[in-house]
Amino acid sequence: MRIRTLLQIGALVLLSGSIANANEISLQDPNSPYADRSCPLTHQIKYKTALEADCRCGNNRANTGGISVCQRPYEVAVNMGINIGEGPSFAAYHNAHISGGFIDYENNELIASVYWDTGKESKGLVVAYNMENWSRRFVSGDMQDEYGHAVIGEGPRFFKLKDIKQGPDGNWYAFGYEQGKSGGGAKIFKVDQKSGDRTLVWQGRTAEYGQCPSGRKTIRKETQKYVQYTQEGFAIDPTDGSFFIGFSNIKMGGVGIARISQDGSSCDFVTLSGQRDDGLKKGRGFDMRGTMIGYYYHNDKLYAHSTGEKTFYEINPKTGDRKALTRKAPKPPAWRHVVWDDQRQVFWVSGKMNSVTVTAYDPAKNKYLLAHKSCSKDWDWFPLCMGGPLKINSLNYGPMFFNKKTGNLFFGQDSVGLVEFEPNTGNSINRSF
Repeated sequence: MRIRTLLQIGALVLLSGSIANANEISLQDPNSPYADRSCPLTHQIKYKTALEADCRCGNNRANTGGISVCQRPYEVAVNMGINIGEGPSFAAYHNAHISGGFIDYENNELIASVYWDTGKESKGLVVAYNMENWSRRFVSGDMQDEYGHAVIGEGPRFFKLKDIKQGPDGNWYAFGYEQGKSGGGAKIFKVDQKSGDRTLVWQGRTAEYGQCPSGRKTIRKETQKYVQYTQEGFAIDPTDGSFFIGFSNIKMGGVGIARISQDGSSCDFVTLSGQRDDGLKKGRGFDMRGTMIGYYYHNDKLYAHSTGEKTFYEINPKTGDRKALTRKAPKPPAWRHVVWDDQRQVFWVSGKMNSVTVTAYDPAKNKYLLAHKSCSKDWDWFPLCMGGPLKINSLNYGPMFFNKKTGNLFFGQDSVGLVEFEPNTGNSINRSF
């Protein structure tokens, strides 16, 4: 009996050490609409979240009894039919995916590219999220209303819209890919922000526009004259507005990155490896095996990953030299999207297959933090592991955005959801879908 009593007392001591006082909450704002759903553990109380809901505790994320801003986005948006944020929603569109975008600080909007439907029927849509109230508006492309398919703006179709970015001239430029096109599927569009009208700037493997040569000896058709552009990888050089696009075909052109001029009239090699018929190479460094993805321009350098050996490259656009920051599995543990965090001086990297993988890479220390599954005392700005809806399910290759005003990250998660992540507390919350 005495042993049982001591065990019960010990359990109470442990419980009191892990559960905070009842009058304390884990949110900074006591007037939050979700203040009554505070997470109870001591470390959650210590690291209070500035977001309006604390999704770090399991009862808030649960399918039954949870709250919608904390639950799995696809479950809430598609299976429950609940939209978070006002405005039109693409969540129920067939095979819908958030694929890329940027933050427009001047207008306080997050601009995202979306593709939906499949194969040759793929469609593209540009969506603007108001970062104050998280309402949505459709800007350009293919949408649906109560009568079915409709189009916003005039001009050529996006097809599979993979990314959209703002050029140094203030215009928006979108990158799409037309599946099954015999010539060149890759396309670059200029998008009018007000009307939604689209203008074709460049198209791959078409003599009307600037093309990089394949170097192939035997040419049986026009398209074989040019490298085979991929649907992964798109960035804009902020110095001159030119476009970085990847190409990959070891039998016809090699593997590398091309630079397309802002007007689409010329193409030059940025970096190039592989066994071409003409023996041409550009830049010194490890061969790029597979496809180059996850392009990001920072401090006059271009960053990208190769899918073959999972190598994270720093590329000098002037010389084409490729410095391998990390090589081969298991590093980098994520590799599809890259953004620079100037507050913490790290690269955030996400998108390993269909996992929830999110990592931070410190180039000065050459060290990774596995934000999705581990915490380390070596990273004083990341005291708690990642929690909330971001932890629940697959990112599905969704894009990633860094908010330089708050230091938080946004993810296109679970195909259709937009989720905000607060690194200094580990909390995340559904923002809009």
